[in-house]
Amino acid sequence: MLPATPADVPENVTDVLLWRMAVRVTADHQPDPHHPGRCANLRCAHEAYPCQPLRDAQRAQHAATRPPRFTSGRARVPVVTAVAQRFAGWFRPTRPTPAVTRPLPIPLPRRQPMAALRLAA
Repeated sequence: MLPATPADVPENVTDVLLWRMAVRVTADHQPDPHHPGRCANLRCAHEAYPCQPLRDAQRAQHAATRPPRFTSGRARVPVVTAVAQRFAGWFRPTRPTPAVTRPLPIPLPRRQPMAALRLAA
């Protein structure tokens, strides 16, 4: 069963997104009920159980629940609106750019079709 609300996430999880992805992959890669030594997921094409995606998901769950070295608690993401307001308008030019003027194309003489095939009189 997958966690549906933030209350379902354990308290020791430091990276919620990584943990949720690992839980989803773990739920998708279960042993085949008819062949317990094989993975039932179609992407694994009946590889030996536990398959590589399941082992990676278990490592991701472990990494998401370890306390980080530099801080404690859950990972915090800055509010996007505050960051966007700080950088609002930084990409606009400070002075107007001059208009690009291109030289007019030189007209080429118009060739007459079949002119080269006419016989000189």
